[in-house]
Order: sequence, then structure tokens, then C-alpha cells
Amino acid sequence: MEKDNIEVNLSDNRLTIKGEKKKEEEVKKEGYYRSERSYGSFVRSLELPSEVQTDKIKAAFKNGVLEIRLPKTEEAKKRETKVKID
Repeated sequence: MEKDNIEVNLSDNRLTIKGEKKKEEEVKKEGYYRSERSYGSFVRSLELPSEVQTDKIKAAFKNGVLEIRLPKTEEAKKRETKVKID
């Protein structure tokens, strides 16, 4: 996917990621011709807790990976507890 085919929106503590994939391939060689087209779209929505600093959300797209950073509020950081793993 390309960066231009992805959209990230935030509305009322709901993060929505939309994307559309378009691929066209055409091969012309002696004795045969091949043409392929594939299309697909997706939408994912996530309800965010109110403990997220919505004004500081950042998204980056690099090497086909979308990374979204959602910083916690200071209140949420204080309530964090470690869980012992058996």
C-alpha cells in the first residue's frame, strides 16, 4: 500500500483507519499476454479511552508499516500497574 491510500481520523474518542489497495499488473511477452487487477478496501475503528491525549496523536507510514502513537495523560500513567507473569 501507499501512504496516499491510507486515511486516519479521530472523532469523539474513536480512531478510524481506512485504506484502499489497488494493484494492476500487465505482462506482454512473446506468445502470451497477462493482465491482473486486484482491489480491496478496509476500515477499522477503535474506541480510545479518555486517558489519551487526543491533541498529541501522531501517525507515520514507513516501509509499508503504519505506526500510530497515542500518548497517555499523566493521570493514566499514574494508574498503571505491573502484572506479574507466572
